[in-house]
Amino acid sequence: MEQNLSEKLTALSKQAGAIGAFLPLSPDTDALHQPIAVAGHDLPSRQIYAPLPCFDASESGAPTAETVARYSAALKERCYAQIWLELTAIDESGRRDPHQLMLTEENVSVFAAFVRQIKATAKALHGTEPLILVTLDHAGREALSPVIMEPTFLTPEGAEVISDEALRGLIVTCANVAQYAAEAGFDGFALNAADRSLFGESLASFHRDRLFNSPFGGDFDDRTRFLRDCYTAAYMTAPALIPAIRLTLSDGIAQPDGWGMSFENETHPDVCEPSMLLNVLHALYGVTLVSCTIGIPGVSWMNGAPEPELIRVSRLCSCIAMIDSNLQENVQLILPESGMQEIPFEHLSAGMIGGEFASFAAYS
Repeated sequence: MEQNLSEKLTALSKQAGAIGAFLPLSPDTDALHQPIAVAGHDLPSRQIYAPLPCFDASESGAPTAETVARYSAALKERCYAQIWLELTAIDESGRRDPHQLMLTEENVSVFAAFVRQIKATAKALHGTEPLILVTLDHAGREALSPVIMEPTFLTPEGAEVISDEALRGLIVTCANVAQYAAEAGFDGFALNAADRSLFGESLASFHRDRLFNSPFGGDFDDRTRFLRDCYTAAYMTAPALIPAIRLTLSDGIAQPDGWGMSFENETHPDVCEPSMLLNVLHALYGVTLVSCTIGIPGVSWMNGAPEPELIRVSRLCSCIAMIDSNLQENVQLILPESGMQEIPFEHLSAGMIGGEFASFAAYS
């Protein structure tokens, strides 16, 4: 088995080297078990559990026995230092599925029981309790009733442009949901600004100001306004929560419609604006944990032919590595497992952490 793994790592490294791809595979995984401090908490490892949504919540959005069983089963596999709860809708308008998790005033007590049970399970199994963060989501164009920031080639049939009034209402909703998260015993929260969710799409709303005379689009300050205002609102009601973000570093859409893409070479990522955003979020709200993604699920890079996994994963690793080293002293980047099948995730994440390109590995 070890020989087969060694041969596989060697073959992948040679394959990557032949095409100039960045793929820092490590033969050992010791880096995953190094302790680290996060927001005043000493964590025993670099391993995070961040599952994809399974849509087994109740109609009210509360965790069910099935939800608890999934997380409990994951804890039996390894000792996680953090758990990022799967995408949890901030309100009914943002749900992806009638059984997506949704945190509300009415189900706070159910979420509180869930948090207590998961922490108790982890304590019994591993002798330590993980930090638990809730990942707050508004599906936007992927919602049951889809809404968009502005029309693009990705616009689904029947989607409506969300109004400025509705966006301001969602800012207030973020304040309320952050308070519910604190009451439920979560250690922190992350806004899902990835995969063209509403938070993520707002970052690329280059034309909204011109088309709709809106303050939530145009230049960098206006395109990041909605997201920044949501963090401001959350901080005002729940200042003790650890703030984090799930962020697409580059979405693979040519400018002037993309996020994290070069204006000079339309096929190349450019993490300048994502880095600027992270600097702002860290300076203003203390955001230190960043779960990094790239591209848009279901949409090939530059809307072309599907790419080999090695190229796609190499691009993600490259974007993470391109984040300025000075910024990386303030934020801790997370490499996600999602979508990796051919590349041994533990050995890739150990290589990224050992090379000081990332701080955590997120298993799904």
